[in-house]
Amino acid sequence: MTKIRPLLFVVTILILAVSIFSFVFFQNVWLLRKWNIPIDPPGFLDSRQFAWASEAYAMGYDPLIENPVNPRGHQLNYPRIWHIFFHLGINESHTNIIGTIIVVLFLFGIGIFWFSKKFNNLTYLILFIVFLSPAVMLGVERSNIELILFSILALAILVNYYYSIPALLIFMFASVLKLYPVFGFIYLLKENKKRFWRLFLSAIGGFIIYGIISFGDFKQVFETTPKLVNSSFGIHVWWMGLRNGRIFAIPLSESAVTFFTVFSYILSILIVGLTWFYGMREPYQKNYIPGEHIDAFRVGAGIFIACFLLMNTHDYRLIFLIFTVPQLVAWLRDKERGVLFVPLITLVSIVLSMWNAFIMHFLGRKITFVIEEFCNWIILAGLFYLVISSLPDWFRDYLRRPYSGIKSINKTIAH
Repeated sequence: MTKIRPLLFVVTILILAVSIFSFVFFQNVWLLRKWNIPIDPPGFLDSRQFAWASEAYAMGYDPLIENPVNPRGHQLNYPRIWHIFFHLGINESHTNIIGTIIVVLFLFGIGIFWFSKKFNNLTYLILFIVFLSPAVMLGVERSNIELILFSILALAILVNYYYSIPALLIFMFASVLKLYPVFGFIYLLKENKKRFWRLFLSAIGGFIIYGIISFGDFKQVFETTPKLVNSSFGIHVWWMGLRNGRIFAIPLSESAVTFFTVFSYILSILIVGLTWFYGMREPYQKNYIPGEHIDAFRVGAGIFIACFLLMNTHDYRLIFLIFTVPQLVAWLRDKERGVLFVPLITLVSIVLSMWNAFIMHFLGRKITFVIEEFCNWIILAGLFYLVISSLPDWFRDYLRRPYSGIKSINKTIAH
């Protein structure tokens, strides 16, 4: 492990850096095209769009509402706190500077997570595979802001191993920059009951106040965020792919769209309900003992589950599933029962989903789309089941109370 750890890290950083910087600064796409991601020359598109928003702001426009500088007509779908950087006089000529800063911060974030704990060789090998996946490379090619969020959350997870309050403050800061890190607050389940409720309610209370103040902006961001199908995941992606012209191109009537929308919600409720039920039946600490990587797992699982159920999201947000890898690997083998199915199928699905663009090279768009969608729904079920199965005993008691009350009422009626 002493050799493979730094070796795979250096190779990961070199491949990512050479791939993106040879494209952006030398317009050499030979290496980047190996991932089969949708390249958008001249690169760093999201940094460019941020620069366009800054120019619109300087002209007196609110880029959340209107951005005439952006030739694609896109509003800036970031919370208003990001407008602070507009006062630096950012314009399109700064695109490569912004993009480079974002990518370098991400590379530092990889290092923070890579060396935050000593993982086994299998974990490092899988981390090597997922960090070099097309899903990650797509975010790097775009210089997407999720890369910064990954680094901030990696730092928060590292600090959390030593100091709870500073780590929570970092998590709250990340949730202000983008809303979805708030769903990673479930990492606080590592605390005892009294401390959990004190920290969790304080953090959620602060976020609710921020949400009330910024509700109009949040609504605007949600409405202007594109509901994507290609290179995306989410509750409605599967049926949107049916009518997408680049995938199946099947005409769907309004009634069919309504039916599939309702069916998606019903399917998600069934999956959540069944995994909740079976997860609660799992004897506490029999198979899924909350190990030393459980905090990172809960952060990654919480973000994916929430994003999947609430929106259609570009595949680069799959990057947060990387936080779940060390704990999933730790759960793979049980001394008595051998390899456990749920962590195995969840981990395999994560790898396949993150590598779907590359797989498309060989299987074509339609088959790859079907595989990816199956994998994303399996990830949802697997992560939710594992989150429930690994809950601390005192929290499971809270969840059992409604069921226990119903049983008591039934016994009373029976007698």
